[in-house]
Amino acid sequence: MPLPEPLQQLSVLLQHQPAAIRQLIAYLPQDLQKVAQTPEGLLAIIVTAAVGILCLFLLPVFSSRKKGNTIILAGPVNAGKTTLFLQLRDGTQHNGVVASMQDNAAVCSVSPGKGKASKQVRILDIPGHHSYLQKLGSSLSDAAGVVFLVDAVEITPHRVEAAEMLYELLVNPLLQRRRTAVLIACNKADLDEDAHSIDFIRKTLEKQLDTMRKTKTAAIGKDSGSQVPALGSLNKPFSLQGLPNKVVLAECSAKEGQLDDIKAFIGSCL
Repeated sequence: MPLPEPLQQLSVLLQHQPAAIRQLIAYLPQDLQKVAQTPEGLLAIIVTAAVGILCLFLLPVFSSRKKGNTIILAGPVNAGKTTLFLQLRDGTQHNGVVASMQDNAAVCSVSPGKGKASKQVRILDIPGHHSYLQKLGSSLSDAAGVVFLVDAVEITPHRVEAAEMLYELLVNPLLQRRRTAVLIACNKADLDEDAHSIDFIRKTLEKQLDTMRKTKTAAIGKDSGSQVPALGSLNKPFSLQGLPNKVVLAECSAKEGQLDDIKAFIGSCL
């Protein structure tokens, strides 16, 4: 019975280039050297090596895009994160203003919309103090998505604080590598006369982020040994839509339980 064509080619190779083949085989362990003396054994070793190399290249790609099972609630102090957390957890704000100095976590059942089945998701509420920025960064390893809350009424006086925290989130290497989706939730939308529009908040944050990245680039650029985290192209006006991961804005009211867009976002992340 004739050998298959790949084995015939290897057999010819073994016959006409013994020196080159012997040099390659010499690097193998003794057990594999014996196996590689035949065309069948050499082919098995080559295929195994090729599969191993392919796995080494593909593993980082698949692992970097692996989805977590947690939705992170982030944002400045007093943006309404804990109120939102309580609404998602049990549908109440516990009858009053809620402020949290520690992170809260719970597994919640969230319905992403009418006619859609509820999904179980872990919600993690991280306080907005700067001391928790490291906690926010480390939590992204298990994040399916991030809901970043801003106060739609007080966005103008607190734009720098909001943009600084949003900047640190968006330049996080893990978030960028996994392309984790971010929803900027404009809270207190129920206060119609006082709440700013989504378009106003988007432009305010984009302008502040653009100024911030240019300032950081200029400051860090003086130190030749430092690298500036990438946040869009410096050759173009900054836009949230120009980022590699999905960043969208939506109105909500944590106090009144107006969370349809947030729940739909959570559903899309799972």
